Amino acid sequence: MSALQTLRAVSSGLNDTQEQVSAGLRVKVASDNVAYWSISTNMRSDNKSISAASDALGVGAAKVDTAYAGTGAIIDVLTDVKATLVTAREDSVDKAQIQNQISQLSKQADSIVRSSSFSGINYLQTYSGDHINNINELDDVVVDSFTRNADGATTINTSKVDLRKTSMLNDFGGGILQKDDLDYYMPLGGMTTSSFYHEGHEDHYFDGPITFSGSDSVQFDLLIDNSPESAGMPFHITIDKGVIDAALGTNDGEIDNVFQLRSVIQQAFTNVGANAYADVYGTQATSPADAYNYEIRTLETSPNVGSSIFISGITSTFGPTVAERTLGLDSVPRIDHDNMITSSSMNFLWSFKVMLDATISFDLSIDNAPLQTFVIDRTAVDAALGTTDGRITSGADLKAIVDYIVPGFEGLAVSVSGNRLTFQADQAIYPGYGNKAVDFYISSFRPDPPFTLRFDLSEIDVTTDDFTIDEYLEGVEYMLSQSIDSGAMLGSVQQRIEMQTAFSQKMMDEVESGVSRLVDTDMEEASMRLQAFQTQKQLALQSLQIANSQPQNILSLFN
Repeated sequence: MSALQTLRAVSSGLNDTQEQVSAGLRVKVASDNVAYWSISTNMRSDNKSISAASDALGVGAAKVDTAYAGTGAIIDVLTDVKATLVTAREDSVDKAQIQNQISQLSKQADSIVRSSSFSGINYLQTYSGDHINNINELDDVVVDSFTRNADGATTINTSKVDLRKTSMLNDFGGGILQKDDLDYYMPLGGMTTSSFYHEGHEDHYFDGPITFSGSDSVQFDLLIDNSPESAGMPFHITIDKGVIDAALGTNDGEIDNVFQLRSVIQQAFTNVGANAYADVYGTQATSPADAYNYEIRTLETSPNVGSSIFISGITSTFGPTVAERTLGLDSVPRIDHDNMITSSSMNFLWSFKVMLDATISFDLSIDNAPLQTFVIDRTAVDAALGTTDGRITSGADLKAIVDYIVPGFEGLAVSVSGNRLTFQADQAIYPGYGNKAVDFYISSFRPDPPFTLRFDLSEIDVTTDDFTIDEYLEGVEYMLSQSIDSGAMLGSVQQRIEMQTAFSQKMMDEVESGVSRLVDTDMEEASMRLQAFQTQKQLALQSLQIANSQPQNILSLFN
């Protein structure tokens, strides 16, 4: 009985080992090892899912690769269009021939877009049902991975490709090769800034000589530092023989040249006290060595808020035939600056609308304060104008909006003349002109979106005056820039898919290896056990034979 039991046990072990060797698995069914079987079954299932995700990645890669190739071809076409437009700037070229080249290139671009399709999916030709500017989301989904979290839940992960950035032609417009929504076009003139400021002055021409008799005189009214904020200081100036002789130390009443005239006028200023506030030695535009011109300037020493020189009421006892009868005071000044202050101006070009997601921004600094940025949006426009459509129709409208958004920033004065707006420091808060003026800076107004494409690639026509060549060039350059950005985005998606594909393959290899360690048979160890069981079986059979034929001999074996 014992020999039979031994044979059965050995035969069972031999059968198990033979099955492990033949199947290559030491855990084939749950009864072999419940824990290992459960883990390996889940992991094999996951591996199949990862493999399916990897296959889906291949499909996504093909779609992206096709779009990338098409985008690269479009970039080449746009580069050729740009070069052709540059040629069109020459007056001697045949515009009709140039237009024919551009039309052919446009047709080529259209063909490239329509051909860039994989399995019915075309990233370059979209059908959004609306202008792309009005679409918040237009995506294609690419499967990129399969994961199982710590709780055992599984997830299929995807990546989105933003087709708003890849679309070249869209059914309702807005693709890279198509015009933007023209409601977004905000035509704002450039800002012109005058930052050159100094004391008020004006110059006059004198080519002497002239001789005054005892009865001759030249008189005029001098108004110093008059401004919109101050009346200025008035003086009546008289130049006669006595003034001339006192200034020059002579007794003949003769003024030979402009150098002597400067001394004479300065003496006349001194006689009435004007010399404390003005002189005739200005050098902003007139060199002290100038032999024909003299410059009268304010010294900016008066208590008035102003920096100006105004000459009026010129009278002379000399007849009209006498050269230099007014000492040049009635000559047209080469330079004449009064109440100079830093200011900036811009033109309001024509009516436009600020869309709900559009803005206009500008930077402002007064008296060297930190630069501050202000933003005009749809809400500000409607609040300032009492409207609901966001439309700005005039320079006066734009001034009202600027005044509305800067109430907490004291010191900005905005004026409008026709459709020209002027910005400067408010004299009520920062009084001073000329050298007493505060520093002032305002940037150009920046629309966002910063550029609005106003024509399709297919609408370019250099034989008409719809747009200038420079405007066409600007638009094509914009298309080219957008295409390059699209290509860069597609390239990054390509790279991500390639990395994820490589990672998925590595994951499958690692899962396969891990499962193998759990359930695969150690063939070397199993072979040794198989030989051992085979030997044991032979011994067990011999024992059973002996037990059956010679029981006494068997008993003797155990004594």
